[in-house]
Amino acid sequence: MRFRDHLSPVRVANFRWFFLGETVNSAGTAMAGIALAFAVLAIDDSVAALGWVMAAWTVPMVTLMLLGGAIADRLPRALVLRGCNLVQGVVQTVATVLVLTDTAEIWHLVVLQLVSGTVFAVSYPAFHGMVPVLLPEAERKPAYLLMGQAESVTSIGGPALSGVLVATVGPGWALAVDAATYFVAAAFLGLMRLPVADRPDRRPSVLGDFIAGWSFVRSLGWVLPVASCSLVFNAVISGSLGVLGPVIAEDTIGGDGWGFARAGQAVGVFVAAFFLARITLRRSLRACVLGFTCSAVPMLLLGTWVSTIVLAAGFLVAGAGLAVVNLSWSLTVQEKVPEDMLSRVMAVDGFFSFVAMPIGQVAVAPLVLVFGASDVMVGSAVLCLVVGLIGATRPAIRDLQLHPPQAAAPD
Repeated sequence: MRFRDHLSPVRVANFRWFFLGETVNSAGTAMAGIALAFAVLAIDDSVAALGWVMAAWTVPMVTLMLLGGAIADRLPRALVLRGCNLVQGVVQTVATVLVLTDTAEIWHLVVLQLVSGTVFAVSYPAFHGMVPVLLPEAERKPAYLLMGQAESVTSIGGPALSGVLVATVGPGWALAVDAATYFVAAAFLGLMRLPVADRPDRRPSVLGDFIAGWSFVRSLGWVLPVASCSLVFNAVISGSLGVLGPVIAEDTIGGDGWGFARAGQAVGVFVAAFFLARITLRRSLRACVLGFTCSAVPMLLLGTWVSTIVLAAGFLVAGAGLAVVNLSWSLTVQEKVPEDMLSRVMAVDGFFSFVAMPIGQVAVAPLVLVFGASDVMVGSAVLCLVVGLIGATRPAIRDLQLHPPQAAAPD
């Protein structure tokens, strides 16, 4: 695939506005974590306070994700995304004003994060159901790759910019920039011109749509096996690399070394896209679960030999695996799932991906007390490999194939 073909989806106006809007949104989201954390610590310098604020976002996000998918399939997704961006912009603006005026209290931020997590539960499945609506089949693979590359760039630049703003002018101004990105994203999404899709199978209630979606997911036979693997992978990754990794790094390569090494993952996603554009993923679900096992590489390194450069290379491999996961799953869903069920299927995937992450984050500490940090990290790597190999041999995952790609129409 030539470079111009890699960018070909941007020539479609509706996708171009969607891509710009979501890239701006992604940049703001990448900034928000650091800005919010330091805003909380400026009010109450305690881990408990930060934990309450973070949990206030996670709990509604997880518990309402499945209903969020039903809502996103029930209404025009572009309208849902614009509305979600506007609400998130208002939430972050209120937080900005409270922080900048030194009137913010922890309970204020908890309430705002409850609203934010609820909105994300709707916007996540709506976002993941958009590409098949915006582009013909031949353009979807380069679109997914392009979006992954953009997200990898913002995942590096966003936290870096947020850190600079927090250090120079304070977390309130970093929150202000994040708030602005939501309004800019909503403006870009407002430029899309899409017909309102008829929903003849829509149930009388959102709950009815959710039940119909869950029945459809079960009938497919392959969504729940992959989602179950994702549950284990994300729990292990969030605990070992998200919580234990920084602890090990603090005693070995330091915070600077850890930041450099973690940036290797974003580089891996970006670079892998160029190679993935040139190959065809036929057994996509097998590639998906095996792609997750690439995260075992930095785990093994953290448990055995911690070096900044080597660890960065390990995270680069993990990033390449993540690129395979995202592309193979997206291509499978867009081919095998009808448009009116897309968001509900993606909501099931999102629910299983997120629900066990807090368990992994909490469980890692007592495991370290019993077995030690190095053994827990090596054990996490082994668990990732075992789950990936078992998942890849499951018939529902192993045997599913994508049809040969259709050639794009000539310019």
